[in-house]
Amino acid sequence: MIRWNVSKSNKAINREQAIADLRKLTHICKWATICTTVALALGLFAVIAIELLLILPSLSQGFYLQSVEFKAGEGPFLALVGTNAQTPLMLVAHDGHTAIGSVMMTCLALAIALSAYRFFSAIEKAGRPFDLECIRILRQAGHLFLIGGVAVKLLGAIATGLILSGFGGNFTDALGGQLLDPSMLFAGLIISLIASVFQYGCILQIQDDELL
Repeated sequence: MIRWNVSKSNKAINREQAIADLRKLTHICKWATICTTVALALGLFAVIAIELLLILPSLSQGFYLQSVEFKAGEGPFLALVGTNAQTPLMLVAHDGHTAIGSVMMTCLALAIALSAYRFFSAIEKAGRPFDLECIRILRQAGHLFLIGGVAVKLLGAIATGLILSGFGGNFTDALGGQLLDPSMLFAGLIISLIASVFQYGCILQIQDDELL
């Protein structure tokens, strides 16, 4: 058994076959990313369309800021209420998360998915991961995660606070939720580190190409 493992590990690697396998895998990942992105975008547009159809007629005759409770035990929501109290426009949830921040995070997720598609397409086209274009896209994805972890929820809360202030509410009511996302920050740092590793691999790739 040990001898079989040794012989297996010492078996010569076929470069052309490795490139073909890599391109096949990235092709699958690319189309999986496309399907995921389209599903996410359609879901977002459907939710926005349904919300607009239900809420806009109620708000068209005038609206005001009110604390409402949708479900028992979840606490009050801050929402703009129109003529129909059953269809308010939620601004701040009971846990402090804002609707504007949620929409911004969804848009960021679409941007990250687009970066993933470009990354897989670049690998499929080049036939190797250690490519300058791949590194650039990977760094952009890392920056998007860092922006999502630091700024998106904060900007959403600030925008919501300004809306609340315009309707006689308190600006600080929009700042009660979690404004930083540690998981996205950690993911951004890891992806940035991987981009640096890919940069080193790109140097080795160039040296290897020069020797062939």
